[in-house]
Amino acid sequence: MTLKPIQFLAAFILPLVLYSCATVKPLAPARTEVDIPKIVQPVSNVEVPVTADLRSYFIQAENSVPNKYSDNQQPCQGFRYNYTFNRTPFVVTGSNNVVYLKFIGSYGFTASYCAKCSTLLGSGPQCIVPTVSAQCGIDEPLRRMEISYRSTINVMPDYHLRSQTILYPAPKPLDRCNVFMGNIDVTDRLIQYLNNPLSDLGKQVDAKIAAYNIKPMVEELWKNIATEIKVGDVGYLSINPQSVRLSSFSLNGSLLNFSVGLSAKPAVTTVSNPQPPKPLPNLSTYTPANGFNVYLDLLENYDHLTNMVNQQVVGMNSQVAGKEFVVGHTKIGGIGKQIVMQVDFKGSSTGTIYLVGTPSYDPATHELSFPDLSFDLQTKAWMLKAARWMFNGKITDMIRQRATYNFTKFIADSKTRLQHELSRDLGNNIRSDVTIKDLDIQAIYPTNDKLVIRTLLNGQIKVKVVM
Repeated sequence: MTLKPIQFLAAFILPLVLYSCATVKPLAPARTEVDIPKIVQPVSNVEVPVTADLRSYFIQAENSVPNKYSDNQQPCQGFRYNYTFNRTPFVVTGSNNVVYLKFIGSYGFTASYCAKCSTLLGSGPQCIVPTVSAQCGIDEPLRRMEISYRSTINVMPDYHLRSQTILYPAPKPLDRCNVFMGNIDVTDRLIQYLNNPLSDLGKQVDAKIAAYNIKPMVEELWKNIATEIKVGDVGYLSINPQSVRLSSFSLNGSLLNFSVGLSAKPAVTTVSNPQPPKPLPNLSTYTPANGFNVYLDLLENYDHLTNMVNQQVVGMNSQVAGKEFVVGHTKIGGIGKQIVMQVDFKGSSTGTIYLVGTPSYDPATHELSFPDLSFDLQTKAWMLKAARWMFNGKITDMIRQRATYNFTKFIADSKTRLQHELSRDLGNNIRSDVTIKDLDIQAIYPTNDKLVIRTLLNGQIKVKVVM
């Protein structure tokens, strides 16, 4: 049979018409870029526990004075004595900002007493009454007494330490020499004689402690804290210290413990932008740190989001007007303030459509969804021309309900990774230990290439310094 021209034309056009009805391929939405709001960082507090061993300063103070004393006074009339006194090294204890120094002194003496002296013809003064003599700790074990000091330590505005060291409590005889001459207790008199040299030892402690200048340590710490830090693939962290303060001191033995408090405005940038550190400021009033609060932008690429959504929507189907719509594959990208979801489908027709939606985050469930997900304008226009049956809310409702992403694992992984990367050796015996208590998602901004996830980190930064 020979086809007439009109029949031939119909046979040629009909498949094209049927194909156009079965295949939907609208234009993809045009991409636009929008500016993301800039981060305004709150003031955060960085707590820097410092441990300094003062033992060497106490040893220097000890070495600057004798550990053996002796003296004698032999007047003709009155009390005469000769003594030796040896001391052990310091035993150092402490609490709060008070150091207690203690040692044991061993002593022995000879003593005599002449009630009346007179100058005799042809000779010097002589005792004209019988003398009373005694000795203790001579040719027998030395007697002992306990000597204690209390040293109160504070910091001066110029970063030097200041101490006030006094004999406290009064020297305490452990093995008392019970020797009395008249109304004189020889042991008590010996303690009076020792008071000056023992006080000199306290003055030496104060002089050595006053030489302890913590400003170089704080300056080094300030410089290290102010140095930009590379944080994995997140970007570059600048702590930006603003002010410095010192806590009161606490002593454990000879170890002096205190905290350097830094107020800072940490910031994270995607490109390196090191800034010269500010000069070390004067000390400000100390207030306990309450941790840091840092806004941080984390990035999530669309490939990962696409894979997660595909696990939930691929294969979903819906019956619409007697026809079948089956989700084949999706691909997510960004356009301005919204995401665009490319949906390849099959069933009664095959092709591609585009949905657009605004990210919405639920902090209670950590779930990202797109409650306004709907057909793009270009897709709507194509549907009205080629597949009106698909222009139906059942399709968008079906995809919208399943196109979600739970950030619980993302948050946990990010906390672990950031805590690990921010806890590091800063050099010069300085190490940072970071504890991230909370990482809360504050907002999600789509860009053309990735999702920008603005988070607020809450935690503590402790920088340990051992001197």
